[in-house]
Amino acid sequence: MLHGAWTSSHPVHLSCWALGTMRGSTTTLTLTALLCLGLCRGPQDLVQAEVLPKPSIWADPGPMVTEGSRVTIWCQSSLQAEAYSLFKEHESQVLDTRIPQDSSKKTGFVIERMSSTTAGRYQCAYYTRRNSWSERSDTLSLVVTGIYDAPSLSAQPSPVVASGETVSLLCSSQIGWGAFHLLKDGRADPPKRMISRINYGRWPAQAQALLPVGPVNTSHGGTYRCYASFSSNPNVWSHPSNPLHLKVTGVYRKPTLSAQPGPLVLPRDNLTLQCHSEAGFDRFALTKGMGLTPPQRLDGQLSPYFPMGRVTRAHGGQYRCYSGHSLSDAWSAPSAPLDVLITGMYGAPALSAQPGPSVSPGENVTLQCRSEVGFDNFHLHKEGSPAPPQHLRLRDTAAPSQANFTISPVTSAHGGTYRCYGSRSTSPYLLSHASDPLQLVVSGAADIREPTKNNSGTKTASDTQGYTVGNLTRMGVAGFILVVLAMLLFEAWHSQRRTHSAARTGTQRHPTIKPHPSRGNRDMLHGAWTSPHPVHLSCWALGTMRGSTTTLTLTALLCLGLCRDPQDLVQAGVLPKPSIWADPSPVVTKGSRVTIWCQGSLQAEAYRLFNWHDPQVLDTRIPQDSSKKTGFVIERMSLTTARQYQCAYYTKSKSWSERSDPLSLVVTAGIYDAPSLSAQPRPVVASGEYVSLLCSSQIGWDAFHLLKDGRADPPKHMDSKINYGRWTTQAQALFPVGPVNTSHGGTYRCYASSSSNPNVWSHPSNPLHLKVTGVYRKPTLSAQPGPLVLPGDNLTLHCHSEAGFDRFALTKGVGLTPPQRLDGQLSPDFLLGRVTRSQGGQYRCYSGHSLLYAWSAPSNPLDVLITGMYGAPALSAQPGPSVSPGENVTLQCRSEVRFDNFHLHKEGSPAPPQHLRLRDTAAPSQANFTISPVTSAHGGTYRCYGSRSSSPYLLSHASDPLQLVVSGGSEGPPTTMETGLQRGLLNILIGVSVAFILLLSLLLYLFLRHRCQGKNRTSVAAASEPEDRGLQKSSSPAADVQEENLYAVVKDTQPQDRQLDSEAAASEDPQDVTYAQLNHSTLRRETSAPPSSPSEELPDEPSVYAALAMH
Repeated sequence: MLHGAWTSSHPVHLSCWALGTMRGSTTTLTLTALLCLGLCRGPQDLVQAEVLPKPSIWADPGPMVTEGSRVTIWCQSSLQAEAYSLFKEHESQVLDTRIPQDSSKKTGFVIERMSSTTAGRYQCAYYTRRNSWSERSDTLSLVVTGIYDAPSLSAQPSPVVASGETVSLLCSSQIGWGAFHLLKDGRADPPKRMISRINYGRWPAQAQALLPVGPVNTSHGGTYRCYASFSSNPNVWSHPSNPLHLKVTGVYRKPTLSAQPGPLVLPRDNLTLQCHSEAGFDRFALTKGMGLTPPQRLDGQLSPYFPMGRVTRAHGGQYRCYSGHSLSDAWSAPSAPLDVLITGMYGAPALSAQPGPSVSPGENVTLQCRSEVGFDNFHLHKEGSPAPPQHLRLRDTAAPSQANFTISPVTSAHGGTYRCYGSRSTSPYLLSHASDPLQLVVSGAADIREPTKNNSGTKTASDTQGYTVGNLTRMGVAGFILVVLAMLLFEAWHSQRRTHSAARTGTQRHPTIKPHPSRGNRDMLHGAWTSPHPVHLSCWALGTMRGSTTTLTLTALLCLGLCRDPQDLVQAGVLPKPSIWADPSPVVTKGSRVTIWCQGSLQAEAYRLFNWHDPQVLDTRIPQDSSKKTGFVIERMSLTTARQYQCAYYTKSKSWSERSDPLSLVVTAGIYDAPSLSAQPRPVVASGEYVSLLCSSQIGWDAFHLLKDGRADPPKHMDSKINYGRWTTQAQALFPVGPVNTSHGGTYRCYASSSSNPNVWSHPSNPLHLKVTGVYRKPTLSAQPGPLVLPGDNLTLHCHSEAGFDRFALTKGVGLTPPQRLDGQLSPDFLLGRVTRSQGGQYRCYSGHSLLYAWSAPSNPLDVLITGMYGAPALSAQPGPSVSPGENVTLQCRSEVRFDNFHLHKEGSPAPPQHLRLRDTAAPSQANFTISPVTSAHGGTYRCYGSRSSSPYLLSHASDPLQLVVSGGSEGPPTTMETGLQRGLLNILIGVSVAFILLLSLLLYLFLRHRCQGKNRTSVAAASEPEDRGLQKSSSPAADVQEENLYAVVKDTQPQDRQLDSEAAASEDPQDVTYAQLNHSTLRRETSAPPSSPSEELPDEPSVYAALAMH
């Protein structure tokens, strides 16, 4: 029954549904059906002798069955029943009736193949010997699964949940489902049903449902799956989602985690982590970098050892481990965190002890870790100690950096070998090389460690006196240093005051410039500055010596006046300011060489370099070879040389120019970790559109800088804004770009900096390649062997473009939205290999040039359809497969499987398959493809396919081929080609007909003209005929008879000839016409005697023309 799905589980049964269909045939059959134990009467039609208890109903193997599986609906009564009937809920029609065997109190209704038509809500009832029907059973909801594509299932915030916490299970899909159903594996509990809600906050919009679970305990652990259904058909469900394994932690005591050879490791060391737990546990899991946040998964293993292999930078981090049992989803609490620190990433700091490395017990000692590199974290580690390294974080991150580890009071346990390391907050698990070892010696430890009764807790007088002398010595040294510093400061102030006084009174003269023969290339600014010229003067160096003695100060001031600032000199005139630039670039990686060039508009005697807004001269250069520019070289770029610079020049007029505009010299790489750079909405942009480049980082940067490779434009700067998200906080800046054209295409990088040191930038972000589409005409895309392919076929897509393009890109499934990236290749052929389900989709291609970031517009879409995914539909033609041109025909594609899309394809046609989408999705489904009116071009072999909107590129098997034959009958409306051909033939026929008519008219005109001339001649001959006849009678009577007959013949034929001429003129196929000239005298001479003499002339006789029709 039910479309052939119902069969009996017993050899003897009666089907009232079948009998009921026969009631209208004969009275005998109807009586037979009614007498058959009264089974064909419904419970509501019978008089109830008493109320019978309702039966129970269930499904085996379960109420949820995959499509195509076998299921049995069991009905069981508490009393001995004569028969059982099965119904759909709220329907009076009996689906099937069974008679139980062997005095059983239950019977089964078997569905051989579960489908969407057999899914529904069922009830059963039973009939007893008292001729009464029981109440109907409770409702059994029988569900078929695997009809639609699966939704997704996730846990918020994590599928690993601590005992007592709450978790939410989120079921979602891009299909607009009416409801979701959550089921736990191995549980007899019915599924939990949740009404879906549309979330428009995402693109594309999603249907989703959230089920809270908690407070969580061990019973909640397990595997969950989610299904989806439509409101119109709630018993037809989708495929199940991927399983979600919910793990509950904190059920057992936490283990401990250790590292071998230790938590401090060098790259390429072999590292193993071990999880130590109580006895009885046989499952262990390791997590990294989660902090207090639960991990996203716990993948356990049988061994407590976790070999990490050879150490790389990626192994640095914080680890925890869990212990559990193999057959349970319950786990222990996480172990205490273990920090694995990778050393050797930066240069080593220096470690020292204050007041010294030898100390007595009870005293205080400070281990001082110092580095010229800008570290904001320091770590102190004692060799052989199982404890993790001590850690100090600095607030002041300016270089040089220093951390003080104080040990107070010292005991004998503090003795040993110490090393320190530096790190940065941006990569806290990557440490510097270890400092040189420092041996801390604790001397005299016996008295402190094992005091006697007499001296316990007391100190001797000598000890107290030693401490006092030491403290007084330190204070005296500090006072002496303060006095010396005060004297130096006073001398510098007094010298500067005398210099300004001399300048105001005009007593200071400008000496002539002479090169210093003893000075060559000399380092300035911490050894980084060198001169590109053999002769130079460094006023910065001289200025550092002013406070030593009066002689050195005067020497510096008299050195050609170069140590005086331009604003201190008397200006003869305002000189134009010079230009300043950096070579190779103002943005330089750490350790690189850079030259700052300064160029004046006039011939300069010397050039100076300054810090911006700082009167102190950094360096002075005398140009060589009458050049108008000079260079200041920084051999190795570092944090200290990254700043803003200005320059000025000195002329023969004894005056200094204005300062140049500031040059911002930036050092990058090796300083901070890189931010990330992305394009919103995507890095592939259509010409004329807008795009925003987003620079972001989880570090609280104050500014971001955007730079395009290969461009001389300065970087774009933007202050950062803090984005407080749900889980993380990000600093970010948005750089708008547009309207986009070809000049915007290229490679961009982003840097970050802090406001305290704006010229020290981070590593660059990963490059972002911005590509501009729509610059050239779109290509075309084709598929070989075609757009309809079976799994396992070899598929190749070919991009056809205009000549000159040497770069081709293929995109899939982006619709009209530009793709996220265009990875071009040199060949226009894209070999997709053997076809799988994942290759179905919509493709487009682009063409471009190798050296440009400009691309063509996308090609028209090509849908690659994978067939053979479902059972084949049936294809038929209405009214039939043979049709005449001009008639209508409908190709009907029908399937018992629920399809909401159908496709019709003609074999050999280059056009894509025709597509119809159904509004009514109930099975069986059917689509009608109408061809109206039919022409000869429609003839051929057709096949149809079915698909579902949830996976539109996965089609069913092809239907059996249908041959559409177009034969006989009047030709229907012609095609464009046929119409053009007919018009051409018609024009030719018209031309030939006109020419024929003109020729025929000309011939008729000539004929009539000659005929008129013949009549005139005949009338003249008739006037002279009696005389001729009289003369001839006496000489030859026979000739007279012959002439008479000939005349009569010619004369009699004239009317007939005129009739033939008229018929010939009217006919489309005229007969040949021959004109003959008859000479009367010649005919007469044949019967008469010859002339008497040669001189005798023939008489002038008229000619007669006759039209002879040649039949």
